[in-house]
Amino acid sequence: MAFLRALSPLVFTLLLLLAASTSDASILEETCKSLAGNHTAIDYPYCVRFFQASKESATADTHGLAAIAVRITEAAAEGTAKRIAALRSSHKEEKMQECLRISSDLYAYMLAVLGNEAKAAALVDGGAQHAAASPPTPDVARYVADGCEGRFRGNKETLPLVAEYAEFRQSASIALALIEAISPPSDQFCKPNNLVRSFSPLIVFSLLLLLTSSTTSRASLVDDACTSFAASHADIGYAYCVRFFQSDEGSATADRYGLAAIAVKISAATARGTAKRIADLQDLERDKRRKDCLSACGEVYDSAVDSLDEAAKGIASRSADGLRDAVTVLSAALDTPDTCEDGFRELGLASPLVAEDEEFSKESAIALGVTSALSPPS
Repeated sequence: MAFLRALSPLVFTLLLLLAASTSDASILEETCKSLAGNHTAIDYPYCVRFFQASKESATADTHGLAAIAVRITEAAAEGTAKRIAALRSSHKEEKMQECLRISSDLYAYMLAVLGNEAKAAALVDGGAQHAAASPPTPDVARYVADGCEGRFRGNKETLPLVAEYAEFRQSASIALALIEAISPPSDQFCKPNNLVRSFSPLIVFSLLLLLTSSTTSRASLVDDACTSFAASHADIGYAYCVRFFQSDEGSATADRYGLAAIAVKISAATARGTAKRIADLQDLERDKRRKDCLSACGEVYDSAVDSLDEAAKGIASRSADGLRDAVTVLSAALDTPDTCEDGFRELGLASPLVAEDEEFSKESAIALGVTSALSPPS
């Protein structure tokens, strides 16, 4: 009994610590659930991982999480600024240098503003009041990323910052949403002096943004489509999806049906290209078993081309039946790479089409994903 009495204070202390830890963890989880529920650009698992990157998140309240979000976003901007500096030192082509210079200016501007936001958000008592009266900095940060990538697209350059863009945009989305969530309505925002102060950084930024070939509002459709797609296709991911659509200039002005049509068009072109490569390989192949495998692959890719052509018609109809038919044939086309590779695997042969099959698998998955989002439940 004496031993139990001696142990009880220790047990009580451990229970208190466990309760506190659970409470703190629930704040993080509830915050991410709320953000993901109210913002399509924010994915709950990503949000949790985002905050777990900082040990301070385990004990932070909502205002503390806002400060952490801004700091992580700031770190992303710093990393991108270094990457831009490295690219500027290695690229000599004039258009690329101009794109990188503008990108560098935009990220430098954001680093300065994010520094102020981090300080303000760290003030637990005054953080919310500050957030209500300040410009929505992370929202500006998202436009920085859009502006940088838009600059490259405008010059038809290779996009060297896609991965950095994707990471920065996601972290900025979380930071913005959280700052907005802890910002109560404030009459101070409507006072003339505060109004001018709150928008002055935005005015400065707008002048900078005029120098870029900024994306239109249609660009957000690509972002939304790829965010939704990546949430259920982590193996393919957001950055690949964005690059996929950016390979077609029509994506910049397409609506959701247009994006589905573009995805099918790109996939169909890949399928036709693969079918041609298979035909070329068959002409050169002398081994009967490999030739038979290639023949089978040629047949399924020819069938995939037909399926994609049918899908294009269904999407163009914009009718419920047409969209359902498109989803059905796209689902069949999705099996093409596996069917092709299975023939080689079953015979223990190395496939010469691994790269082509992997590419078509990703592209057809995107085509199916964006088309399924248009199709009504059957």
